[in-house]
Amino acid sequence: MEKNPNRVRPHIMDHKSEVLKLLGKQIGNEDEVAEIRECASAVVQRWVDPSGKGPQTINGLVYGLIQSGKTGVLTVTGAMGADEGYQTVLILTTDIEPLYRQTFGRIQEAFPGMDVIGKHEFRDGAAFIQRVRGQTCAIVTSKNANMLNSLIQNFRVGRFHGLSCLIIDDEADQASLNTRASRDDGTRSRVNEAISDLRGFFARNTYIQVTATPQALFLQIPVHEFRPQFTVLSQPGADYVGGDDFFGDHAHLVREFAMADIAALSPGTQPLPALGIPASLLRALDTFMVGATFKRMQDPEENCAFLCHVSTRTTDHDYIVQLFRKYKSDLADGAKDKRPPTLARLKTAYDDLASTHSGVQTTPFSSIVDAIGFYSPGITIKLVNGQTDEDVAVRSPYNLFVGGNKLGRGVTIKNLLVSYYGRNPRRPQADTVLQHARMYGYRRKDIGLLRLFLPRELHIIFQAINLMEKGLRELIERSPSEEFRGIFLQGNIDSTRRNVLAPGSIGVYSGGNNYNPAQVMRDQNALLSTQKVDKILSSIPNKQGHAFSIQQLKELISLTVPDESQSEMIWNTHAIVESVVQYASLNHRDDGFVWVDRDRELVENRRETQGILSGGERSNIPDDVIALIMFRTKADGKRSASWWPQVIFPRGAYAFAFSL
Repeated sequence: MEKNPNRVRPHIMDHKSEVLKLLGKQIGNEDEVAEIRECASAVVQRWVDPSGKGPQTINGLVYGLIQSGKTGVLTVTGAMGADEGYQTVLILTTDIEPLYRQTFGRIQEAFPGMDVIGKHEFRDGAAFIQRVRGQTCAIVTSKNANMLNSLIQNFRVGRFHGLSCLIIDDEADQASLNTRASRDDGTRSRVNEAISDLRGFFARNTYIQVTATPQALFLQIPVHEFRPQFTVLSQPGADYVGGDDFFGDHAHLVREFAMADIAALSPGTQPLPALGIPASLLRALDTFMVGATFKRMQDPEENCAFLCHVSTRTTDHDYIVQLFRKYKSDLADGAKDKRPPTLARLKTAYDDLASTHSGVQTTPFSSIVDAIGFYSPGITIKLVNGQTDEDVAVRSPYNLFVGGNKLGRGVTIKNLLVSYYGRNPRRPQADTVLQHARMYGYRRKDIGLLRLFLPRELHIIFQAINLMEKGLRELIERSPSEEFRGIFLQGNIDSTRRNVLAPGSIGVYSGGNNYNPAQVMRDQNALLSTQKVDKILSSIPNKQGHAFSIQQLKELISLTVPDESQSEMIWNTHAIVESVVQYASLNHRDDGFVWVDRDRELVENRRETQGILSGGERSNIPDDVIALIMFRTKADGKRSASWWPQVIFPRGAYAFAFSL
């Protein structure tokens, strides 16, 4: 029968196309959407085939950046899972109700062809079972032990063991890990145990962890069920403003102030504290008003936000709200009446922004003051903490947000121009502090208007954490294997909270210290490696040193053959090599130093932090570059010659933390 060329073929719809169309409209940048699609596709290549036979499970990580659009990757991955045959897509998210509702709404919007089941619908078990037995469904639940156990009970009653399940754990380093791990008594926190039971229920499942702060995940021991078996880096779009923009070598968006100003924002025990606004906060508010007013003058639909995040105490929040109300009143009067002190303050802020934004520079200062006088009565002040139901919607021209923990993880504040930050714990945790970086996000068009005000002490901490993040992501790009994930830390910073880490599970390479294998192989297993090292080092006279490239140091260390039977679990060749490379990259060094010492009568084991080089010999080694001392042991009748390495990291207050 002749085919009809004009016959319209039916269009086959799929979940991936639907969510990508939605993202294309929301983001408006094809390159960014393509990057999200590629990231999700990389996950697909590693996950469990939902149509396969027999039990199989795997867990992987999507490692994004703060405020970089990880939700897009989450939804596209879920859509691809449904298209590939996963019968259930399960999203685990925060237990904070406003954020849960936000995630639930986004999932409903992204998956128009799925039955989306929320946590409040778990109570009707019969209806739940009927819906899961229908077409592919998406289930959105908070990480709450009671909710998770209710969900598991419904699955058990429905006998859904045979279903393939894609589990996506949003902010997987929060709540999901065992917060009783440090007790080392075998007990587990309720949420952690429930998630483990949930994963164990489905014979074929993929568990995808999504976060921008995976330090706690990588520091689980290598065989731990919550440590990623593969990692996919989610890359931000071109309009993203992140760590390097605020804390890189050439950044210019931070304004430092004295830590004492934070103390002035607490009412203390005073019954009627004086409403005095510290000069730094006053400058931050003025800077915001000038920048937000400039944007408003360009586009009457532009509403902007200011964030004050300095304390966890609700009494401090209430006091700061009073200060902001006073600022609002004083500013409106001062701008309208053209009072000299107000004009002088605003001019200082104007000059600062004009130095980084050409549009402000060409806009007359007087016109901005007039606009501030008109708009300032419309300033909205919002208190966002555990005592309020306020959201972070930006509805008026000027929105001043004050709060604590609710302004941390997962909150996106649109058009956030200026942040005033002062959270200063005694022992900062890198992942917690990084989650407070609400100033990051897709703000490239406004970068000249952005400012971050914080004390110098915290500026140093953020700079160190930015280096940690860069080093970790570079390590993952360079070394896809999950064998070593070293966390670079500077100063008085912990990588994560200690309660999720088992005692004795963390190794550390620290600045100024030396590391060597406890023993090296001295038989035929080391013969070929010894010959290769002999050749590389042949040009260096005995008991002399020479500059070598980092690549050559890497090669030399990798050629040595430690005796693993004698290991103290501190020296790990792969970990040492990756730490050397990461240190060099972060410190912009491409060279190190190699010292050669041949025919050493080294026989006995050494402690792996003891070192082999004597104190007098150490004076020959520079302390400002990575040094590799290569000892060639003397052969005797029983043992062949072999190279025994010792690495000395440059002096400094830094360390590499990694799981053992």
